[in-house]
Amino acid sequence: MGEIDLNLTEPTTACENRAEIQQTKFMELGEYQNQAACTKQRYKSKDQENYLLGYLGLAGEAGSVLTTLKKLMRDGEGFGSFAGRLTEELGDVLWYVAAIASHNDISLEEIAHRNLLKVRDRFQEIELNSLPRFDELYDERFPDSFVVNFVEQQQEGFLTVSMRWENEAGSLELGDPLTDNSRLPNQYRYHDVFHLGHIAFLGWSPVLRHLMKLKRKSDPIALDAEDRGRPQVAEEAITLIVYNYAKGNKMLRKSDRVDTDLLNTIQQLVVDLEVAQVSSFQWEQTIIASYQVFHQVVENKGGRVLVSPKDRRLEYLGK
Repeated sequence: MGEIDLNLTEPTTACENRAEIQQTKFMELGEYQNQAACTKQRYKSKDQENYLLGYLGLAGEAGSVLTTLKKLMRDGEGFGSFAGRLTEELGDVLWYVAAIASHNDISLEEIAHRNLLKVRDRFQEIELNSLPRFDELYDERFPDSFVVNFVEQQQEGFLTVSMRWENEAGSLELGDPLTDNSRLPNQYRYHDVFHLGHIAFLGWSPVLRHLMKLKRKSDPIALDAEDRGRPQVAEEAITLIVYNYAKGNKMLRKSDRVDTDLLNTIQQLVVDLEVAQVSSFQWEQTIIASYQVFHQVVENKGGRVLVSPKDRRLEYLGK
């Protein structure tokens, strides 16, 4: 611990002596980082020029944390000093984190802040009904509740699925009939269920807004930025990427989680769009719930689906 030179920037405050530090039980992250920089030592090894020793030290100290856990598992209550040893080993990990951060002119406060933003976005439980209706103030808004009927047919040797919006005027076909668009049969012809899930749970779907003729023409900026080609491509990309992920994970039949990397990809696809404010946790809720309805539609070879952006509800009604 504290035994290598990482060419750290000099601390901005004077280094305290051992007695002064012992009198302080708590300290701010920035103060700790400054004080930790005072404990660096110089070695003659040229390895330090590659700035690798700090990273190697971090890996080594993380291993020591695991060794401490191993001793607890081995000795049980006989390992009475577990809390003290764990505190010491975690402190060593923190020192190396501070050292690496200082060498790269990164503050521990910034690291902590960014980490909290990240984990809150990913794991903080936020109800879907807390999301705003993105079209709340527009005449061209999704209905509070509507029903779409999926009709499967055989056409020219292909299984096709038509999507029909049931409304007061009767039944309006949305888009063209879809096939699987695949050499091997899959169920992608039903993927519009996911677009309906985006409406129900997120209040967002540029693809369905186009098909339902609900583009926000009353607002040229919203029309251009949110309802045209790029957002539609982004949404189609999301449905395809998630579908390909699902194929490798039992079609999410037994899942209540999806990989963080997948959610990060989705966040990248919606940068600068109104839906960018949706958290990763809320995207995860949307994906899992939409796939539940998707499986019901597939198993019944079609049927009626209730979509309610007002109540954040997507429900299979049967045929």
